[in-house]
Amino acid sequence: MEINGETAIAAPVDMTAARKLRLKGVLVRSGLIGLLALFLLFFANRIETLSYQNHVRDVRIASTLEMVEVRETIKTTLFEQIMELKQLAGALGQNPQMNQTEFNLKALDFLLAYPAIKNIAAAPDQIVSMVFPMAGNQAVIGMDYRDNAAQFPLVAKAIETGTGVVAGPVDLVQGGRGLILREPVMTKGPTGVPQSWGILSVVLDYDQFMAELGIPQFEENFDILIREVNSDVADSGNVLVGDLALLDSDPIVLDLTFPYGHWEIAATPDGGWPTHRPDYQKSWMLRFVMITFCMAALWYVLSLLDRRRLAESQLAMGIEALDHGFVMFDADRRLVAFNSKYKELAGGSGMVRIGARYEDIVKANLKKGLIPDAVGREKEWYDEWSKRIEIKAADKEHLLADGRTIRAYDRPMQDGSVVGLRIDITDLKKARVAAEAANKAKTDFMGVLSHELRTPLTVILGHAQLAKKMRSLPLYKKLEAEVENHPETAGDVMPKLDAMSSQMVKMMEALERSGNHLFTLISEILDFAKIDSGTLSMDMEDSNTDQIVAVVADQMRPMIEEKGLVFNADVASFPVFGDSKRLQQVLFNLIGNASKFTDEGAITVEVTQTADDVIFSVQDSGIGIPQDQLSRVFEAFHQVDSTCGRKYGGTGLGLAISRDIARAHGGDLSASSTPGQGCIFSLRLPRPKSKPTLMLAERQPKHAETEAPVEALVA
Repeated sequence: MEINGETAIAAPVDMTAARKLRLKGVLVRSGLIGLLALFLLFFANRIETLSYQNHVRDVRIASTLEMVEVRETIKTTLFEQIMELKQLAGALGQNPQMNQTEFNLKALDFLLAYPAIKNIAAAPDQIVSMVFPMAGNQAVIGMDYRDNAAQFPLVAKAIETGTGVVAGPVDLVQGGRGLILREPVMTKGPTGVPQSWGILSVVLDYDQFMAELGIPQFEENFDILIREVNSDVADSGNVLVGDLALLDSDPIVLDLTFPYGHWEIAATPDGGWPTHRPDYQKSWMLRFVMITFCMAALWYVLSLLDRRRLAESQLAMGIEALDHGFVMFDADRRLVAFNSKYKELAGGSGMVRIGARYEDIVKANLKKGLIPDAVGREKEWYDEWSKRIEIKAADKEHLLADGRTIRAYDRPMQDGSVVGLRIDITDLKKARVAAEAANKAKTDFMGVLSHELRTPLTVILGHAQLAKKMRSLPLYKKLEAEVENHPETAGDVMPKLDAMSSQMVKMMEALERSGNHLFTLISEILDFAKIDSGTLSMDMEDSNTDQIVAVVADQMRPMIEEKGLVFNADVASFPVFGDSKRLQQVLFNLIGNASKFTDEGAITVEVTQTADDVIFSVQDSGIGIPQDQLSRVFEAFHQVDSTCGRKYGGTGLGLAISRDIARAHGGDLSASSTPGQGCIFSLRLPRPKSKPTLMLAERQPKHAETEAPVEALVA
């Protein structure tokens, strides 16, 4: 709900709305978890892509390094053989008339240095005339390159350009495949101008030459392509190793330039570039575990948040459902929560809103005249109030301007914030006033009734006492004298007159006993009425325990011994300070009760003294008190046997009055009992440490309550 533009406690909602709120929370959590899963999967895939790219880059770098080594090996080997071939060509150019034997000697060293060479052939005027070794190569002798369409273009190119060429792999006349290095042989003519002598060819065994270069070992891990480039001859782009389809696999490409041409070396790892990183399944497994953990953690956190929101919503609904005002202030005394009932009790000052300061609410209430005690003296009241602004744990009553009374309960919490309740107790206050008035009327009635009953009862007891002494009355003595004056009838009349007198005395004694019992009951009711109204006064004075007990013992002993009980009341003398008559009244009650409930055995009165107290103990051997009734014997009008046919009489006020008298002296009255073995009642009085001149004990009315001082008016 909105209060003055601020969000307060929400209004109650039904259970269907609560279920919808839970369902909405589940859907929101599921949506967020789904989005998180997509994001994490995208992020994980991006990481995998980057990792794969890095891996491919590393593989390309490693492959490039290996290819560089292969290229350098090829380049070095070709360069060495070309140099040897050029030297041999130079020797032929210096000695164009070189015979087969001389040619063999020159070619032998060349052949021995490079085992892959199958033969070395010299072709003056493009016709092979010398070959070494001759064995196995006889078919080459006499071959005219001009008649060989496959080989003549390169031969012609070498002669025309004066630059060596490489051909192959080609099918050799003598069988097998070969790689041919051709170097043009130039001689000087008669005029000194260089002229073509012919061509010098070195045929390399293709497979053996590739093995010497390490190509088979390289092909174990790589797919390789070696081809010629930038050639103007018909077989331009001749492939020496591999397949041109490799160029479609994004290979690593290196250029190889040497004196006889320009080659291109391309390679990829065997089977192509890797499609995944090594152990990528393990990495994905770990990522899935992490994603699952993140989703579970997010679900748990969101569940906690939903439960917290639901709990806050339920708490808000519960607070709003209260019939009482609820309010909470933070540690800085700013309003953080309240319900509409509190807003109502606050009087609508307009300051009851979230974030409002405690002091500002009080000032607004003063300005609106909502604090009756402060009307006309607002500044003075606020100055007094500001000195005790701190909210403490207290229960206070506030009177509102509309006449209602509220009870304010404020409780501080550990973090310094304060939670409070504002309860409208107007009806309770009225009921309490009515109850107190009724209680006062009852007390007044009991007092008046007791006084009204005691007056005629005193007259009755007085006449009963006079009637007991009728023999000493003048009228009785006159009647007795008249009878004696007639001796003839005196013998018959006097016995009858004595019998009547004796019977009358017995009747008056019974009347006196009943009257005294009734007088005691009326006195108890009167004393209880005084205690209940707080008007029972105490005449405090110094006394001794033996003096107090002696008076009671002298009066109670005949009654006790008449029942056949043993009465022990020889007590020690200790000083006490109190109302002797009231203390004797307590002992009369205790000893009278002991006598009432004891049929055989003894009643013992003892007085002991401790460091702080003087204790009067009355012990009997009577019927005892059940344990479940022991704590209630001091309640007013309570009887252990409350049935209409109970054996023992009494108002049930004696022990209640006795305990109040004991507490009025600063002591107490307690009881202990073993059913069937008797009771012990103990009157405890504090030992006198000083001599106060006056001590007045008053008991507050039962329905009166002491109100705590008002520290601040919040509502």
